[in-house]
Amino acid sequence: MIKNSSKWLALLGGLAIGAASLAHAQDSGPLIDALVKKGVLTDQEAEEVRADLIKDFSETSAGKLNISSVFTELKLSGDARVRYEYRTGENGTTGDMQERNRYRYRLRLALTGKLHDGWFFGTRLEPLGNNRSTNVTAGGGVAASGPFNKEDSLALGQVYIGREMGDFTVTAGRMPNPLETTSMTWDDDINPEGLAEQWSHESGKVTWLANLGQFTYESSGTTNPLGTGTSRQNTFLYVIQGGAKIKTGEASALTIAPAYYGYSGNATGLTNLTTPNSNALRPVGLQVVDIPLSYSFKIAELPAKVWVDYAHNFDADTRATAAGKPTFDGENNAYQIGFGIGKAKAPGTWEAKAFWQSVDAFALDSNLVDSDLFDGRTNMEGFVLQGVYALSDGVSVKFTYANGDRKNDNLATYGAGDIATANLTHFQLFQADLNVKF
Repeated sequence: MIKNSSKWLALLGGLAIGAASLAHAQDSGPLIDALVKKGVLTDQEAEEVRADLIKDFSETSAGKLNISSVFTELKLSGDARVRYEYRTGENGTTGDMQERNRYRYRLRLALTGKLHDGWFFGTRLEPLGNNRSTNVTAGGGVAASGPFNKEDSLALGQVYIGREMGDFTVTAGRMPNPLETTSMTWDDDINPEGLAEQWSHESGKVTWLANLGQFTYESSGTTNPLGTGTSRQNTFLYVIQGGAKIKTGEASALTIAPAYYGYSGNATGLTNLTTPNSNALRPVGLQVVDIPLSYSFKIAELPAKVWVDYAHNFDADTRATAAGKPTFDGENNAYQIGFGIGKAKAPGTWEAKAFWQSVDAFALDSNLVDSDLFDGRTNMEGFVLQGVYALSDGVSVKFTYANGDRKNDNLATYGAGDIATANLTHFQLFQADLNVKF
């Protein structure tokens, strides 16, 4: 695995050096675009000019690494983070408390590119971990190998290809989340795999949007296998989302984007709901409508936002029955309400936000919810405080505190994070991050 990781790093490094040979053409990009808008150049002529600039630059001493003329843009970006984390959880059955003190780090490197005719691609290397964590724990290697053992290796966190066609964008592969979501419904570390279609159209003060997703949720194996093997079905997640962003003033806007989440397939490779302490529970009994709503504005010169996210599972009774709790109906609602102010971008600037969240036991897909703030559980409610301060260009510190309690003491907390109990009655989290983004 380490050798493979080195090869991927070498490939990204080489392409990053080569990206410098596109700088001359990119610097001329705004001028070329302006000439197209004024009708001096056609779209085809503009692409030919860009290709000629890249070709000419590649023949100079600064551009000896040959980058294909199919590229109109090539970009290397990423982030590095070191973190101190403390989390604690109480077991309501035994009265025990589990604590975790740990130091963690991660590095993510992304290479994205644009080609002619609206085509684009992206890939990102990140530490090998589960779908909701790309962190490496310091000292977390195999103890028998001695101190400072390396447990870290790299994986392809994103690989996607797409095309922009006017208001439409189509993407295929393992991609950044194309949906309008909050941490209540979707952990931002999860990159869905499959197909996504997006549409965005500006009309006056309203920008209309529509997002469709057909994601491969879980691939259990062979359908109708030879011999006596079990027949399995792949599981898919289908999302339909529509909405609008409405400008209500020079510095204010209202955004609403309701979405429907539906599933198909038997997901036999995942854990039955009768074993609730798992981060891979079957998505049975989930037909969720999620309605995120936000209003952005300014307080003095500071950007601010208030938001509400409400979700309802129309099939929660089926999910309760699958969990062996058929008498617990009505566990079908979730909501998050919050306020944020500021933007930590330039050195010396800051931002802060606070929100309250409440999630019923069978309201949401526990495989998708944020794995940090409430330990990846449903049947939890509590508050979160976050603050960010920009130390320099691309360098910031971030502090997060979360405090939550079990909602219904007669039910488990479904899902799993780092606290090893299904009866999580109280949870606290503190994280201090030093981040570098480039």
